[in-house]
Amino acid sequence: MKFSERMGIKPARSVIQLDSMDDDLKNSLWNVLYEHVFSELPMTFGEDGMIFSFFRGMYRNYFKKPVDRIERYNSTSTLVGEIKDYYCGGMLSDGYVWYEVYDFVEYVAQHFPFKNGSFRNFKEACNYMLERELSGYRFVDTYLVPVTDEIEIEAIETVLESENKIDYAKKHIECALGFIADKQAPDYRNSIKESISAVEAIGNTVLGKSSSSLGEVLKLLEKQTDINLHPALKNAFMKLYGYTSDASGIRHALTDDSTVSYEDAKYMLVACSAFVNYLVEKAIKADIPLN
Repeated sequence: MKFSERMGIKPARSVIQLDSMDDDLKNSLWNVLYEHVFSELPMTFGEDGMIFSFFRGMYRNYFKKPVDRIERYNSTSTLVGEIKDYYCGGMLSDGYVWYEVYDFVEYVAQHFPFKNGSFRNFKEACNYMLERELSGYRFVDTYLVPVTDEIEIEAIETVLESENKIDYAKKHIECALGFIADKQAPDYRNSIKESISAVEAIGNTVLGKSSSSLGEVLKLLEKQTDINLHPALKNAFMKLYGYTSDASGIRHALTDDSTVSYEDAKYMLVACSAFVNYLVEKAIKADIPLN
């Protein structure tokens, strides 16, 4: 079985959930809503209370349902059950699709019913779940904003779906994505290693070599081929190579795993995927066979 199959790899835009949402993410966000908002509310509420105003605004402005339902229930647990029905699906609704989940979570954040400091805990819990489940969004203030965009996803997908003979580079990108995608035990250090290895692999493919390091590849490309790298681009990747390969770098055991984050791994995955695509296009234009 392939590494990507063992890791349960899906297409990049499903692994990094940008325009979709799996049940794990949907349920995780509901749990945050329940634990940090709904379970903290009193069992009953009066018409003049802050909680009544919270629900009345929700039914009037968000659900656009008759507000007299609130007066009839006057019970937090009953209302929360109905809200869950809208969110997860049941008698009242088929359940929210991915963007409706974000709409609702954002609405709650913007109309948070407590006046104490617990909003920070709510937002941090949401962001923790969003990161853990590989969502492409995070809370900034009371708004969900993208931390991954279409261009980043396309850079990864272009490598994985390439019809050019770049099998080794493709396998390294698959592995890098796999290490990020493992929700039980994500391995960001090894994801970064695989991303860098993908650039080395495409460089060696272009050069017709088998084991040159990234540093050597960058030096040899201009000497042995018609590929001219912009000095700033070359220097940027030389510095990235140093980041991964010096005495305290990613490829050495001295770096504490706790200092390597999802953001680090995702950045390297996107940057190295883009560079692989760049070298493929450069090689094609220079009539260099990719074997």
